[in-house]
Amino acid sequence: MSYSPTEAIHAASLGLSMAQRRAEVAATNIALRGDGARASQRVDFSQQLGLLQRVARGGEVSPSALTQAAVESAPLRSEAAPSSLDHEVAEMATAQLKYQSLAEAVNRHFALTRLALSGRAGA
Repeated sequence: MSYSPTEAIHAASLGLSMAQRRAEVAATNIALRGDGARASQRVDFSQQLGLLQRVARGGEVSPSALTQAAVESAPLRSEAAPSSLDHEVAEMATAQLKYQSLAEAVNRHFALTRLALSGRAGA
């Protein structure tokens, strides 16, 4: 598993955007829950997940490919019936946890980089 720091940062950025988009869609589903005629929506991240899996396996993925995998353009698919409010809240909580864990990983990466560059802790 060999990937460059640039690939790692772009992959983490893509993951953060995906978690944010997933939470936004869940919030919209919750807000529209009172409208019985509206089906729930889910985001199809198959293209983005394919790129992230290639990075994880050590395959070469250009930073521009990761940047161009715009999360906003990921297609929405409608489900036949509205999902439960509990399911939507769980989707939001899951997206929040993924976002927090990725943000923590990026922070640690930058801290290790800063330590490597400065040669001392607390710089």
